[in-house]
Amino acid sequence: MVSDVSPTVVGGFDRNGRWWVIAIFSALGAGVGALLPYVVGWAADLPWVPFQGPMELLASFDQTWLAWGRPLIGMALGLAFAGWTIADSPVLEIETACVRVRRRGEVQRVLNRSKIDAVHRKGNAVVIENAQVVTHFQDH
Repeated sequence: MVSDVSPTVVGGFDRNGRWWVIAIFSALGAGVGALLPYVVGWAADLPWVPFQGPMELLASFDQTWLAWGRPLIGMALGLAFAGWTIADSPVLEIETACVRVRRRGEVQRVLNRSKIDAVHRKGNAVVIENAQVVTHFQDH
């Protein structure tokens, strides 16, 4: 039986939320890339910090192209992490007969609404319970 009512969608990121995740993660990646040699150089001077040799090596990279290359590489890594975060967020599609759980664009689970006894939040997770199974769907 096909429902005439479109499902209610809970979870995931809306369009504005996706843009915020992309903007924040790419800016953080660019910032880390820009500040990396300074922070690593400072940490390499502390005698109690482990991995002194690799840190001194990272701090010694001072070619001209790295002044803009590190932030671009950091931004690219931030964009990749933002894409992963958005794609990996669970989305619940609530219909009259069932609840579908989607992650990475694929339906991972279909729960019959007649078998659902309770739905509540526990921290940043949505918990769907019935008499036999408790299912947690973690937000990111």
